[in-house]
Amino acid sequence: MNAVAETVIAEERRRHGRWSVTGAYASVEGRRLPLIDISIGGFLVRLPEDEREIGTPLEGTIYWKGRDELIEFPFSADIVRRLHNGQSIAAQFQALAGESIDNLLRFLSAIEAERHQRVENQQRAAEHRILCRKLGLWGVVGGSVLVALYLFWVFGLSGN
Repeated sequence: MNAVAETVIAEERRRHGRWSVTGAYASVEGRRLPLIDISIGGFLVRLPEDEREIGTPLEGTIYWKGRDELIEFPFSADIVRRLHNGQSIAAQFQALAGESIDNLLRFLSAIEAERHQRVENQQRAAEHRILCRKLGLWGVVGGSVLVALYLFWVFGLSGN
């Protein structure tokens, strides 16, 4: 099966929207594993050189530090897939209850809020660059017009 077909099949298995995340990690048995993405149903984490089988349970805590807060929540999950030539695992959360659900939703909301803030900052920066370019262009045009008028006044009126 080719890579495109495998990607389509993997996409079809997903039941929940996923959030790509940076700066988040799962702590499992004292190992700090970088999160690639997360959803309400589970997460994808880099776990190189590990021989865990599909169906193996994972217990740990997920951490994420945003600009304003640190969010952490304990989880129980099962490995459901190995991806990227065994370098990553997809894990499905076991039944979440009460505070765990609240913390997961708070975690996802915080990721989304920071993503929106980042996009807004990028848009403002792009608008600022465009404004500076326009001002620079109008400055060059205005300066050129003034130089042309001056030259016309100096040389055009005197007849030299």
